[in-house]
Amino acid sequence: MAAKIRHEPQAARRAGLVALIALAALMPLAGATGARAVDFTFPADSFGELLLVPNQSTGGNDALLQAQKGGAFEPISEFNIDDRYRQFSKPIARLDMLKQRPDGRKFVATCTTNLIAPGILLTNYHCIPGKKPGVRTLKALAVFDYLREDQTKAPRYKVDVRPISANRKMDYALLRVEGSPERKFGTFKLKLSKARPNQSLFIVHHPAGMPKRLTRFRCKAYAPQPYAGPRFRHRCDTLGGSSGSLIFNLDFEAVALHHSGGLTEGSRTSFNSGTPLSALMQNPRFASLVESPGAPTYKAAPAPPVVNPRPLPGPVAPAINPLPPEPARPVQRHAALPPLGAGLCDHAGRGRVCASSMLRPQGSGKYNYRMRNLTRNDGMAWVENAAGHGIGQWVLFDFGAERLVSRIVFRNGYGRTGKTFSSNNRIARALLETSTGKRYPIRLGDHARRQVYTLKNPEKVTWIRLTIRSVYQGRKYTDTALSYMGFE
Repeated sequence: MAAKIRHEPQAARRAGLVALIALAALMPLAGATGARAVDFTFPADSFGELLLVPNQSTGGNDALLQAQKGGAFEPISEFNIDDRYRQFSKPIARLDMLKQRPDGRKFVATCTTNLIAPGILLTNYHCIPGKKPGVRTLKALAVFDYLREDQTKAPRYKVDVRPISANRKMDYALLRVEGSPERKFGTFKLKLSKARPNQSLFIVHHPAGMPKRLTRFRCKAYAPQPYAGPRFRHRCDTLGGSSGSLIFNLDFEAVALHHSGGLTEGSRTSFNSGTPLSALMQNPRFASLVESPGAPTYKAAPAPPVVNPRPLPGPVAPAINPLPPEPARPVQRHAALPPLGAGLCDHAGRGRVCASSMLRPQGSGKYNYRMRNLTRNDGMAWVENAAGHGIGQWVLFDFGAERLVSRIVFRNGYGRTGKTFSSNNRIARALLETSTGKRYPIRLGDHARRQVYTLKNPEKVTWIRLTIRSVYQGRKYTDTALSYMGFE
């Protein structure tokens, strides 16, 4: 039967953030020390708690994640409850383990685990039973639905630390879990799937024992070849605590089980490692347990098509004068949101800002290029991350409710400094689309000052999307930037 985790006051546990950030600065960006070593250990008396603080400090772990990743880990809690990623991640849990060293000292370690059949969890062998000589796992819990640091309770289920099937070389373990968590959270139905070189992937995990996170930014199968014998190579950011995570393609099919780090900042030839799902499924014992008939499964909706607007040819005028509006398509009062494909989203007020791609944070995370920068008007920018000049890339404002819009305000390019503006592409021609079915081709001037596009007739809309059609080329980079987009 599921129980609720006790949760002590956090004020005292959040002191010492400076020490934690200093610790993060000493660690490789993508866990190159190796996830097998379990990078983070926690005091033994924290077993059963939600908020876990590493033995090395008394600070909150979010500082650690920000220092190492520049915000590349997306909190699942920031997705809408009905969002596909949030719903899909339900069978994924944090695996809390109370361990004992040969000298008798106890500590807590964490991994990630997945419900893959009724009462059966999949994780790494180096998590349970473990690979370190003399270190024993005394007991374990599967903690589901841990999404926020300020949570006071989350369902937990007892896990039998004696694997029903395990393989040290393949680094997998199947564990029994009590209490039938599949009735509430469902299970993953595994099937043979392989990844292509450079194919986009994602991982849902509990890095450093933190609330559930999504990694999809530059998360790809290693190129030129992701498969090397019994190893699957990938370039998805992870940390200690990510061990035991399934790696999925954008069709939400598992392709591998992550087990160790190796990816380093600035290296194009480094990679993290996992065990291919195809190798696991060839193990008779593994296959017989996960393919049991009648297992309830979580079935995600079919993947939406990737948005790929057609670029417009021709020269670019330097003014914001509107082109003649395209005729409205016959739609209902407010059309449904266009397919987001593998788009990224940030929350903004009651709504959200989504984009087809986003440039990775630079300067050790000091500069980020997220979609929410478009709402701040402070010189920072959203910067796309597609190949080429960003033609066809888009940004979408989902207001969350009907809103009257008369004018749209822009600040073009990356306006932090004159150098950042001239170095990067700026938008020249774009297409505005609204939930009412209206389509407005527009031109933006090649400057960083305020530019206003006035609708011929004010509209009540629920969303507006801007798609890049052509650009003013930057002197140094091919990335296209936009600093601000507001609505009046």
